[in-house]
Amino acid sequence: MFHVIALRHARQNPQSLAFDSLSQDWTFAQLDRDVKAVASALGKLREADPRLIGIHCGNLYWHWVFIFALASLGLASASLPESSSPSFLRDVQLLEPDIVLSLGGLSLLDTQVLEVSEGWLTRVREAEPQELDVVIDCDKICRYAIAAGTDAERRALSMTFRQAETAIMHMIFQDQILGKSSAERPHVLSTIGVISLTGFIVGCASLCGGSPLNFVSHTDIGILIARRIPTVAVVTPSHLAHIIEVLPPGMSPLETLKLIVTGGRLSRLLRDQTLSKLTPTLITAYGTDEVGAVALGDASGFEADEMVGTPLPWVTLQIVSQEGEILPMGQEGIVRVKSSGLLDGYVDVQEDQSRHFADGWFYPGDRGKLAADGSLRLLGRVDDLVSIGGEKFDLGVIDDIARDILGQRDLGSFLSLDETGRDRINIALASDKGFDADRLAQALRAFYPSLPPVRVMSVDHIPCSLDGQVDRERLGHAFKRSDAANA
Repeated sequence: MFHVIALRHARQNPQSLAFDSLSQDWTFAQLDRDVKAVASALGKLREADPRLIGIHCGNLYWHWVFIFALASLGLASASLPESSSPSFLRDVQLLEPDIVLSLGGLSLLDTQVLEVSEGWLTRVREAEPQELDVVIDCDKICRYAIAAGTDAERRALSMTFRQAETAIMHMIFQDQILGKSSAERPHVLSTIGVISLTGFIVGCASLCGGSPLNFVSHTDIGILIARRIPTVAVVTPSHLAHIIEVLPPGMSPLETLKLIVTGGRLSRLLRDQTLSKLTPTLITAYGTDEVGAVALGDASGFEADEMVGTPLPWVTLQIVSQEGEILPMGQEGIVRVKSSGLLDGYVDVQEDQSRHFADGWFYPGDRGKLAADGSLRLLGRVDDLVSIGGEKFDLGVIDDIARDILGQRDLGSFLSLDETGRDRINIALASDKGFDADRLAQALRAFYPSLPPVRVMSVDHIPCSLDGQVDRERLGHAFKRSDAANA
């Protein structure tokens, strides 16, 4: 079991660091002791036989203690966002936990809340934990999460103990694929939260491999990196752009830092800035929560923004037509994958009702092509979903909101790069009439609370494809040409 693997390291290396923040750190011995104590104190939860226990805890150390303690009891968990987050109630309704374990004040109408306090944790630590004798079925579900990166509609995913261990082993091994291992046990820093399955697996892989897991806010990432401790950082392009912005002038690239960029496109501008200012070791990882990592690439050798790397050894990747026919090498089509890390499907959704799981294949919704050397290039989406800062937004939905608010039908949204290399959303409007920018911004934020600022511009006309849809690719190319001409 994954929690046993992590705590095995604790017993062999009790004084080695497990968690590190700028203000406090915790050893593996502390983690082992606290997991045993909390699991013992929560042992009666097994009598209720809950399908799922939600974890609502902003303290990341105790959050991981709760994850491992519940796993020790053979109980499935899911991490919930802060109750002040716009997605909190939406996640609770979708996941439907039987019980929410909360460190802090929380009240829910239709869900039982088990509230614990700092005082309770102190008493639990002081008590002598009882030895647990729990036999766990490897095919029992250990983890639930929301998959928000593949489709515009959020769906629940589940992962068994066996699947979690496979995903962890894949992540530990993939560090060797490109031959770019940093240090024997580097610190691991992830901007992908434990709420997602990917963030959960990154954290578990770190602890199971004996590497300390770093806790810092996004604004303090630059301070942590500047300590020059050997570190593997998993970041989104948006977080990477922020790190580049706060670097001190004249900083030399760090040999002690390995960056893994995932959750969106790495532009050439951002790649070049990273290599020249931050680190020579820059890896791209393409994957999803549903299947794990699919392809890895050494970004220092990329010749185009579309390059993402080579499929991993346990992944079978094909480029197919709309009818499912395998296309020749170099021809653009729909990406589909099989992998030993592929999950069974979405919770409460039959396989034949999902357009992403079909006949043992997973369709991430991307268009791409394979080069002669087997490397993958991603060329766009089969739908209107885009990724910015690790968050997914549907451009079709943004168009519909804009049409309703602006009272204009002839418009279309598209992506462009700003001066820092970040993706940003633009709305092209084939009209010179004025519009209420504040009202549009309020409507967009009401639907997508984490949506970054959107730029609205006037154009002569909106290009359309043969099927009558907005041709976002042509809009993007036209904007790029115009931007270059005005530079």
